[in-house]
Formats: sequence, C-alpha cells, structure tokens
Amino acid sequence: MSYIFEALQRAENERAGGGPPKNGDSAAELLQRVELDVERNRALYEERSAELPRDLESVAAMLQDVQGVEAEVAGPLLVEPVRPAAAAFELEEEMSKGNGAAPASIAVNDNAQPTEGKPLVSDPPAAMEAKPKAAGAMTFAEAEEVSSPQAVDSRLVCLTDQGSLAAEKFRVLGLKLRNLRDKRKLKRIVVTGTAPEEGKSLVAANLALNQSRSKILKTLLIDGDLRRPRVASRLGCDNDLPGLSECLRGERELTEVVYKLKGTRLWFLPAGRAPENPLELMQGGRLPELLDRLEKFFDWMIVDTPPVVPIADTTYWMKLADGVLMVIREGFSERKTVERALHSFDFSNLLGVVVNSCISNEHNDYYSRYSQAAIRTEAAVTASAEND
Repeated sequence: MSYIFEALQRAENERAGGGPPKNGDSAAELLQRVELDVERNRALYEERSAELPRDLESVAAMLQDVQGVEAEVAGPLLVEPVRPAAAAFELEEEMSKGNGAAPASIAVNDNAQPTEGKPLVSDPPAAMEAKPKAAGAMTFAEAEEVSSPQAVDSRLVCLTDQGSLAAEKFRVLGLKLRNLRDKRKLKRIVVTGTAPEEGKSLVAANLALNQSRSKILKTLLIDGDLRRPRVASRLGCDNDLPGLSECLRGERELTEVVYKLKGTRLWFLPAGRAPENPLELMQGGRLPELLDRLEKFFDWMIVDTPPVVPIADTTYWMKLADGVLMVIREGFSERKTVERALHSFDFSNLLGVVVNSCISNEHNDYYSRYSQAAIRTEAAVTASAEND
C-alpha cells in the first residue's frame, strides 16, 4: 500500500512539471507507520476481547471494581403491572408511613411468553417484600364500614326506592355527568343552592348513591357544610362521627374519618364537630392537600356545601372543584336570589341547575307504565290470570 501511495505522489509531481520530491520516501514512511499502528491496535483489541467476561457475575464484579459501587445480580426480572389509581394511592400511603420502598413499575407485553426454564415473573427478593403496616397506616379500601342505626331518610330514593321515577331522574343526571367527563376533567363536584331548605343535601346524597352503583368507579360523598352538617344523619348515622373538621385540625388522620356505608359501595366523609370559624379552618392550607389525596383513590367526589348566597364557604369550595351543580326548589326559590347566586358563579365551572320538587307530569304517565314496579305487577297479574 505504501508503494502505491509513493507512485501516486511521484506521478502528481511530474504532471506539475516538478522533479521528484526531495524527501520522496517521507510519505511512504508515514503511511508505513500508520499501518504498523493499526496492526498493533488490532492485536491489542483482540487480546483484550479475549479477556472480556462472558457471564453476568463477571460483569457485576467488573462494575464493582471499576465504579466502586455494590453490584449484585438480582436473578430473574421482577415485573409489576401498572397500578390503578386506588392501588397507587395505597402504595403512597404505605410509603408516607415508612413501610418500605416501592418497586419501579415496568411496562410488560401481555403476549410475552416465558423462556424455557426461566420464569417471566419471579417472587420478589426479600429486600422488596411488603413490610407489615404500622399502626394508623390504613387505606381507604379498608375504611370502617358503618351501618345505619337510625332510619335512613326515605327521600334517598337511590337507596330506598330504586325503581321510582325520582331515582330514574338521578340516573339520567349521572349519565349526563359521565358524558361530560369524556370531554373534561370532572371528579370533584360541588352541590350547592341559593337558600336553606332547597334540598341540596338530598340531591348530593342521591347523586352520590347513584354514582356508587358502579362496580369500577369509586364514589365519595363529602359533607362540606361545616356549619349545619346533614350527610351523616341522612344516611342514618350519628352526626357526631369524627370527620373533616377533626382532620383539618390535625386531630385525626384522613383515613380514619372516611367511612363506608354498609350494604353499599358508597364512602362518605362527614363534617365532624362544628368549628367556631369554619371558613378560617378551611383556608388553613390543609384542605387542598386532603382533596388531592382523596382524588388519587376516588373517581367521583360529591361535595355537599352551604347555600352560595349568604355564606362565603361555598365560594372557597367552588375554587377547589371541577364543576358546580346548583339546586333550586320550584315554588320556593326566589328569582332575585337565584339571579344573585348565578352572578357569583364562574360559568365555565357551572355544570347545570337541578330543579327540585318539580311538579311537571310530563313523564309520569309513561314511567308509571314502564317502571320495574309496574312490569312486575303486570307480570304477576298475567301469571295469576293464567293459573285461573
């Protein structure tokens, strides 16, 4: 190769009209030195390649020597499926209590097959095994289940009379909210009114009961009226149950004041003991954090709040909500009060207005003939006639 380079150089000099280079062998010598360097590097590469480790144990040992860190071959890969929102919150709760570290989640191909003799998923190493929960590390899935020692409010038709026209209206409302959820973020829903006795608490409770019928989505009913709480008593429970107030004051953990109504899939957070200054307690800084924690577990959060006009508490709740439902009562709510309440709303958050105690008979006749109760009665009459 060096001779070819030398001949090319001499031919170029002759074409240029010059004589042979004074140092004609310098280029050839340079190329020869390059060739020698290449040969030496190739030999050195082959020599070192032969010394490279061929197994994971040797690689780990090399990393330990070079980097000065502890390298350990952990065996087969630990694969953990992606956790749903509820499971992710439970893991975070355990982490916050100091109950061990969380393994990283790895995306897994569902069609992958384990190789022969090598399992795709192995038992977790001892260092990653779940540790026993410390006292107070309960999650919402393990919330205390409470029964109704007192009579449940009969107007909770989504619990006491699910075949009624009123219950069907709440199913329609729930369906409309689910449709809205496809277009925007909608988890936290504030239910309010313009004045007391409009039925906002009943609407909030019935809506929550209807949403809780889902076997997938989890629903929480929050009593945000710290002045005149109604949620616990509507559900037939004691109004003195520790709740949101105790949690905001730091007297109870959040997981200790969330309850599950026995026989249903509804969780609820009562108001607790009424504070002296509810608005000041709510604005203390803990409420947004508590709602963020609840949102990681629950898919629907229905908040019953005081009327919007005379009290400022609801205005603060609306700032933390994804949407607001306003309840008015036909024949009771005053036009001026309703208009005044609407002016205080951020219309981008207003989901709609629910008219309570509506006397319209537009669908009564239809539903009376096609309700489940009517169908069962008709079937029983038909069977009796056939037997006769």
